[in-house]
Amino acid sequence: MFRPESDWTGQGRLGVQNFYIEAAATVRDAHVDVRHFDWVQPSSGVFSPEKHYLDYSLDGQPRRSMVSMGRPDRRAASGDILYMPPHRQYFGEPALQERHLVCVALGEEFLDELFDGEQPLNKVEPCADVQNISMRRLFAGLAAELRTPGFASQTLVESMLMGLAVELARHMGRPERGGLHSRSTRQVQNVIDYVMENLSAPLGVADIARDCNMSVRHVARIFKEGTGVSLGEFVARSRIALAKELLRSDGARIKEISWRCGFNSTSAFSAAFRSATGQTPKAFRSASAQVH
Repeated sequence: MFRPESDWTGQGRLGVQNFYIEAAATVRDAHVDVRHFDWVQPSSGVFSPEKHYLDYSLDGQPRRSMVSMGRPDRRAASGDILYMPPHRQYFGEPALQERHLVCVALGEEFLDELFDGEQPLNKVEPCADVQNISMRRLFAGLAAELRTPGFASQTLVESMLMGLAVELARHMGRPERGGLHSRSTRQVQNVIDYVMENLSAPLGVADIARDCNMSVRHVARIFKEGTGVSLGEFVARSRIALAKELLRSDGARIKEISWRCGFNSTSAFSAAFRSATGQTPKAFRSASAQVH
């Protein structure tokens, strides 16, 4: 039986050519990779993931693949983000397209530790077209970090996988209200959302605490407890991840990118970027252009 969250080893890859995994990372029993393949022959079949599976299309064109989400009458076209709960059977009809995907598989160990034994994803239904801006940004950040890892890359990847799981539970599920842990989890995700949406703005701990309606001490404590990294570290790493993405895919001048990533000057941006990656922004852009 086809498992979409695997690397397809030993699964035949019928109708698929040019399959390769560009980059990958594993955190406990959670896995993420950036993969490429071409569907070149019409095909269809049943598949079933063993973990919570999500993928995100990095292609500009829409996916035309069709998938039946558990029942024949729930046949739908795949959107940018696809989610499939584990241990269910799905029927797919992939379109003849070249695909570039970020694929994420979230295992029970990873989720149990994140949600402290709660299981907010257990009752979440499959969805062929998840519409969530924060999840798109997290997927794009994962792709950028996997392709060009920087300082403490594993920690940043783990924090983004945590963000994806929390955002999926918030967006698709119906979490219990009132519990201390649930409340803290929502607060951490609110902070993550705020940071990712305001990377060009001042993001000191006091700024974030004020705009998220929390005290400085509380926001610093719950964020560290919830993600394993300090809020200041998360802001710095998120800015560098955004800078990598812009340098790789945007024709903007380095001065503009430094402003969009929240730096007061190009010299401060260059110093921070070089400290995190070992390269100047200009050298990173040149190396990325040669790879792609």
